[in-house]
Amino acid sequence: MKFKNEISEMVYPHYYDYNFKSVLQERANGLLKFIGIQYRLLSVMMSEFTTIGPGISRIDFAGGVQKKDKVITLILECQSKLPTDEDIKRFFQYVSLMRIFKNNDVELFILCIEKASYTKKEFIINDECTYTMHVISLKDYKAREIFKSIEDKLKNNEEITDMDIASLQVIVYTDYEESQLEILLKARKLIERIAESSGMDINDKKAIVYLLNVLSVNMLDEDENDKYQEETYMMLNPTDRYLLKKGKLDVARNLLAEGFPIEKVVKFTGLSKEDILKGK
Repeated sequence: MKFKNEISEMVYPHYYDYNFKSVLQERANGLLKFIGIQYRLLSVMMSEFTTIGPGISRIDFAGGVQKKDKVITLILECQSKLPTDEDIKRFFQYVSLMRIFKNNDVELFILCIEKASYTKKEFIINDECTYTMHVISLKDYKAREIFKSIEDKLKNNEEITDMDIASLQVIVYTDYEESQLEILLKARKLIERIAESSGMDINDKKAIVYLLNVLSVNMLDEDENDKYQEETYMMLNPTDRYLLKKGKLDVARNLLAEGFPIEKVVKFTGLSKEDILKGK
């Protein structure tokens, strides 16, 4: 699909920057810790789209980890529902293809909203390699509680931890009442507040946005993704964001001057009521 190619163009250009990649690895390790995966990444590979037969298989996240006396390949795949038999077959095909290039055992962790009746399944690729598929659900985590905890910390000037940020990166796989687009935009805006309050540098900000994108954006349809990516772009480009906001404030002032109710101005411009009143 067209919008998936646009995603790859947006998040890949800075991927080979050493500083960014180092920060990304640390952020990813915080994410693994949050969802209870007891490994630490030694290396990290980009997410990608890989054609397998007539379908498209997406790796959401991959890297090398130490397991006892050897390195294994870890893959994190995110989806909204439990893997079907076709999904499992697709994952197995992909892992088998990876074996052409890798000599590592493989552990695939599927992160989804629904709970499975099993926690793992094992497949034998050859005498020297076992491929293990794990299923992890975050259904018991409440998005409302995650947001409140972080907002309270910001209000009280308390430290925002790697675990807090990791919870926002996978919040779309928790329990929530909003639409998927609303929950992702809310998470992105809260990440922006964290970045501003902590003086976060651009590599850290890019790493957080990168993981939020590759782990969550496949939950959106094309129109929703366009809106989400536009807002994410503005987060990473403060000058453009300022100019866009200034333009919207000018429109808001004109509408208010013409007698439009502030509720309609909020809906039309996308600005908050507080921003509009401050900008009057």
